[in-house]
Amino acid sequence: MPRVTLPVLSGSLFDSWDPASSGLARVFWLGAPLEPCDAARLVHMLEAWETLLHVVTPSQLSANADASWLIDRGNELSHAFGATGPLAIVVDAADRVAALVTAPTVDSVAAAASRLYRASTPSIAPLHAPVLLLERVAEPALCGALLDYWQDHDKLANEVGSAAGNLVNAEVKRRLDVQVEAPDLFVELRDCLVRRVVPAIERAFQTRIAVIEAPRIGCYDASSGGWFRRHRDNTSRQTAHRQFALSLNLNAGEEYDGGELRFPEFGRELYRPAAGAALVFSSSLLHEVMPVIRGRRFGVFTFLSASSPASSMAGVRTLPR
Repeated sequence: MPRVTLPVLSGSLFDSWDPASSGLARVFWLGAPLEPCDAARLVHMLEAWETLLHVVTPSQLSANADASWLIDRGNELSHAFGATGPLAIVVDAADRVAALVTAPTVDSVAAAASRLYRASTPSIAPLHAPVLLLERVAEPALCGALLDYWQDHDKLANEVGSAAGNLVNAEVKRRLDVQVEAPDLFVELRDCLVRRVVPAIERAFQTRIAVIEAPRIGCYDASSGGWFRRHRDNTSRQTAHRQFALSLNLNAGEEYDGGELRFPEFGRELYRPAAGAALVFSSSLLHEVMPVIRGRRFGVFTFLSASSPASSMAGVRTLPR
C-alpha cells in the first residue's frame, strides 16, 4: 500500500505511516456514499478486529466523528488503484493490500476485515529461525503462468553451486529447474517481488535490495527423492555477495507431502508457505529441503542483494530505481 497523506475534515493531516496508528489493519472507503450512522456502525464492528475505518471523500461533508474522514479532492487514491466505481481497500497491519471490495457495503467490508483478522491467532511462538514469511506475494494467475513455463522448457537437473562453479550433484540436490528467461514473464515476476517482497525486507532487515539473480522455477518430485541437503547459499567466491534467499511456493500443500524447509540451527520446526506465499531468509543460514514423499512441490527460487557481485554479473538483474 502506498503511503497516504490527506487532509482530515477536522483540519489536521492524516498520515498512514503515523506510528500512533501503525500496526493496525485499515479500510479505505472510496467513492460510495456512507451515511454517518452506517459509518458509526462499521467503526464499531471493525474495532473488534483491530481495524480502522477511513472514509475518503472529494469534498468537505458533514461526518460522524467516530470515523476518520479524509479529503481527496483529486480522487488520487481511486486513480492509483484504477477504480472506476466505489471501492473499499482492506490493508493489513503490515501495510499490505489484503483485499479490494468493489461496490462495498457495510456487511461486505466487515466480512473482508473479519477474514483478515481471523487468518491469524494469538499464540506463544516457539523457537524459530529469523525468517520472513510473506503471504499473498504471487497471484494465482502468475503462479499458473510460471508452472506452465516450467512444463514447456528444458530442465536443469540437480545443479548446485560450488567454488568451481555450477556442477551436478544428485546426492546433495534432487530438483529440476527452469530458468525464467522470457522477458515478459521475468518482468511480471520481478515487479511482483519489487512491490511485495523488497519493501518488507527493507522494513524488517533495513536493507534496500538493488539486485535480483535470475530466478529459477524448480520442482521437487517424490519420484526422484525431491530434496536439498543441508547447505548455505553464500559459501563460495561466486556466491559470497548473496544476502537473502527467496523461496516462493507455486502450488498448494495438499498436492504433495514433505518438501518443507527446515533450519536445523534453530530447532526442528518446518516451514511450508501456502501457494503464492514466500519465505525470505539470510543466505548464511543453514537450511535444507525435506524430501518430498508424495506428489511434486513447485517453487520459484532466487537471491536478492543490496549490491552487485564484484566478480561477475552473470545471471544477475539490477532492479530499476
